[in-house]
Amino acid sequence: MKNVMSEDVLSRITKSGVVAVLQIDKVENAVPVAKALVAGGITAIELALRTDAAEPAIPLICKEVPEMTVGIGTVILSGQAKRIKDAGAAFAVSPGLNPSIVKEAQGCALDFAPGVATATEIEAAYGLGCTFLKFFPAVPLGGLSYFKSVAAPYKHLGLKYFPLGGVSEETLADFAALPDVAAIGGTWIASRDLITEQAWDEIEKRAKRAVEIWKKAKDVLCAKNRQ
Repeated sequence: MKNVMSEDVLSRITKSGVVAVLQIDKVENAVPVAKALVAGGITAIELALRTDAAEPAIPLICKEVPEMTVGIGTVILSGQAKRIKDAGAAFAVSPGLNPSIVKEAQGCALDFAPGVATATEIEAAYGLGCTFLKFFPAVPLGGLSYFKSVAAPYKHLGLKYFPLGGVSEETLADFAALPDVAAIGGTWIASRDLITEQAWDEIEKRAKRAVEIWKKAKDVLCAKNRQ
């Protein structure tokens, strides 16, 4: 079965490493927040389809901030995958695993990562051709300990994970230190309140700190692997 996440898009996500999870209430804030994130070193977002401004924001960010890899979150309803693909989204994710949505994404060639929380869901996702998985909600599920336990039986499959849900600046390094974590997602970098307040400088600062923590942890991991 065809892999649901292409190597090109996966490489763009992993290059950023940190993915900012956004909720945008006003379309006019879409481009400024994307520019602030790029200035801070984050070049991938997960824009949640939970507000009326989300879908109109997609083509604006794609046009005005081409450095940004636009991912869309909360893709859970029939028809959403094709609409956001047509709007220019590079990839999409969902909080859970719905086989019909995965198949819709495959049908319109939209790179997709379903949400998983259990061994059963990991196996089901893999059976659908998904090898890049959103692990959600990472911290409430049990954090690092639970993630390591549930992912362990599948290491030989080469699966890569995108943990989010409760991940913070304080826990970022712990997840980044794991070889099967390809990226992490977080709302703290560009929270809904910060976007509403148009606190672009603060968002840029948070992005820079997150990227620094991520890179440092991955550098340490690479050094260990070379030993």
